[in-house]
Amino acid sequence: MRQTITKSDKNLKILNNLIVNGFYNGYVGTKKFELMRNRFPNNHRIIGISNDGKNYDLKFDFKSPLNIAVKFLLTLGILISIISLIKGNWILPIVVVIFGLIILIDFKLKEKKEIIFFTDKLLVFHNTEFE
Repeated sequence: MRQTITKSDKNLKILNNLIVNGFYNGYVGTKKFELMRNRFPNNHRIIGISNDGKNYDLKFDFKSPLNIAVKFLLTLGILISIISLIKGNWILPIVVVIFGLIILIDFKLKEKKEIIFFTDKLLVFHNTEFE
């Protein structure tokens, strides 16, 4: 299930407040926002892309230079695995698959944790506005 938040002026103000209060770094626009949690080390970002004009679809991704490196290393690992299988070496492809699964599981767990943290902070600011 894809997480979404409603696109409204109130939510845009809350997103800007998250940046101003130091929880996140990034930018907020009417079509898209990109927020990175303000902690060290942090190699991930939350991206909200406006869909049909009513909601932001939330995505979780690596930061800019790291996302290119991950795609390159994934392609290189698949290519090396195929060449190793053709030559009859089974150990390297097994190691690459296990390492890839560990990275994928870690990424999915961080994605779930960061989006829950983001929506919780969004709800806290939303609730304090009504008090």
